[in-house]
Amino acid sequence: MRTRLNDSPDEPEAPKSTDPESPRADRTQRTRRRRRGRAAGITAGVLVLLLGGYAAVDAYDLVPDLPGFLTTDPQIEVQTVPTPRAQAKDVPAPASAVDDSAPVPTTVPKTVDAILKDSKVKGFGLEVRDGLSDDVLYAKDETTSRTPASVTKVFTAAAALKSIGGQTRLATKTNFDKSTDTLTLTGGGDPLLSAGDSDPASVNGHGGLRTLAEDTAAALKDDDVTEVALNLDTSRYTGEDFASGWERADIAKGVITPIQPLMIDTGYIGSKDREWRARSEHPAKDALSAFAKELKKAGIDVTDSDGDGGGDSTGSTDSTGSTDSSDNANGTELARVESATISEIVEYALVHSDNVVAEMLGNEVAIAQGQEGSLENGPKAVLEALGESVDLGRTHLVDTSGLSYDNRIAPHDLTTVLQASVVADDSLAGLVSYFPVGGLTGTLHDRFLDEKNASGVVHAKTGTLSTVTSLAGGVLDAEGRYLVFSIQIDDVDKDKILEARKTVDDIVTALANCGCR
Repeated sequence: MRTRLNDSPDEPEAPKSTDPESPRADRTQRTRRRRRGRAAGITAGVLVLLLGGYAAVDAYDLVPDLPGFLTTDPQIEVQTVPTPRAQAKDVPAPASAVDDSAPVPTTVPKTVDAILKDSKVKGFGLEVRDGLSDDVLYAKDETTSRTPASVTKVFTAAAALKSIGGQTRLATKTNFDKSTDTLTLTGGGDPLLSAGDSDPASVNGHGGLRTLAEDTAAALKDDDVTEVALNLDTSRYTGEDFASGWERADIAKGVITPIQPLMIDTGYIGSKDREWRARSEHPAKDALSAFAKELKKAGIDVTDSDGDGGGDSTGSTDSTGSTDSSDNANGTELARVESATISEIVEYALVHSDNVVAEMLGNEVAIAQGQEGSLENGPKAVLEALGESVDLGRTHLVDTSGLSYDNRIAPHDLTTVLQASVVADDSLAGLVSYFPVGGLTGTLHDRFLDEKNASGVVHAKTGTLSTVTSLAGGVLDAEGRYLVFSIQIDDVDKDKILEARKTVDDIVTALANCGCR
């Protein structure tokens, strides 16, 4: 018999300040060394506004013993992510000292082996590397591929930063064909549109359909046009919009939505005040309806509307999301609204562990790689983009969000990408800074809560399914070395998944507190 679990964890108590400049009477000399090793600047993007309704795969990271996706186990529980309990100024940057002068932690193997020996769960694969030198400090079954769950998003994020570029924005546009009086709303891949005004200060809602409608209406009125037929163009993405391995029931649970290049608020429906929300079965059609209403409010009558979620028109698009308005099958471009930057969208996907944003990023990586944007091409394009500089021979992806149990990633491959980001001098350099922060944000808000247990020091991406727990990211050790790590285990008995996660946290905490010389 299927049951829904409704118990929600209590709101965690606010942590102590993690500001590196905050005085603390009980601060140890080791902690002072660690604080000095951090970069002085605070990464502004580490904190983002969290979803009112949190419905990604890592909802399990709040209650990790819940059943996973794509199984016949009891239904999932979708919960909210608490409001951030720290201000941006309190969140330490995830960078180590810029030189390699800190002592090398040579006794990491002894430290980690002791934790693994005491753990009630066996079968972990893990690797720890020095972020700057790339020296492997510990490895165990590091080349064995495992189901990664949402840690898959690390690869998707890295590929997006590398191939699309961190400062690129995605454009949602209107074009007008005077010969037919047809206005076309063209989806440009932005999953975070709002139905209202554009908000330049926000990631979710940076571009707004009301603003687009008002700008479009003004341009139409300049040409003495007050009545149009309205068409929808979703041709940016091709093929099926819902992967064969996903469960359509998960749409109503808020886990995923059909991946279309036009949607409002990642396809969520209903009030943001609700604890959790379903997603739409037809997000592009919903966005078209919202746009049509705003267009009418702006004084333009819509005589006919193509609301089937498809699009007969095909614009000529390039890898940045721009369209050549001078020679476009949909007519002349009238107006556009742009998304937040790819870096900001990547951060949103990682902090919220948002499956929809991750899948759309996968499609955009395919376009940037010169392929058609599709759910089929996304996983291949992600590996191609990263494989240009790192060896990912053990990795197999069937989606770019981590929803599928058929994804396979080895710890070695994850730390390879993480270490490459630490020493990168392009958009990839920001990768680790976009991860959830231990004890403070996203899916790590309730882990590493005590400062001595690495609160504010760990920046990592979580991954949890009913039989999987994984964590990959970076941590600054007590002596000022920046370490990257990947810890994974799958095929865990469900009654031992909490113990498995505790072992993961114990290892990372030990690294954070490690002098280990």
